[in-house]
Amino acid sequence: MPKRKVKEEKPRRRLGKKELLIPPVAMGASILVTLVIIPLFAPPPTPLEVCLKGHNVDTFSIHSTVEVSVNGEPKLLPAGIGNDTVDGKPCLRTIHTDMQGNEIHIEYVRPIRLTLGDFMQIYSPDNATIPITDNSTGSFSERILKLSDYDITYSYYSENNEFTNVKNASDAPPFRDNMVSRIELNSQ
Repeated sequence: MPKRKVKEEKPRRRLGKKELLIPPVAMGASILVTLVIIPLFAPPPTPLEVCLKGHNVDTFSIHSTVEVSVNGEPKLLPAGIGNDTVDGKPCLRTIHTDMQGNEIHIEYVRPIRLTLGDFMQIYSPDNATIPITDNSTGSFSERILKLSDYDITYSYYSENNEFTNVKNASDAPPFRDNMVSRIELNSQ
């Protein structure tokens, strides 16, 4: 019986400089496409445009107070602010009121920094009117106020233990738990 020849192993061919650069270049290109190019053409929605999947199910949840006064008289925020309909389906926004009163609820999947300016985008989407609830007669009545009829002042309770006025609602610091903000409307 003839002897079999044993195949000799060929030494492995060493990779050249170009071949070594292919994986890092491919990874860099994919990261560039993911982080820069795709967001330019299909940006993610802003947190104010997001409809929550449910109520009290997200990990980040804070409650702040927004006091509304008209000509020095306190008014209430109506229930249902931030509870809209989008494409025929109910949509609960990131900033909303759970019930009638002065408390707003902010919830999201991660910590988020929203200001009084963000709340005003939800509260007055047309930037011309706001709904208020009046309890001065002992029974609740809802009214729609035209913002053009009032001078509006925004303020928040600061670390100085006083209300600090801000020029625009978006200049107020981000909401945090138990924060108090004010929207004061005075007739022109």
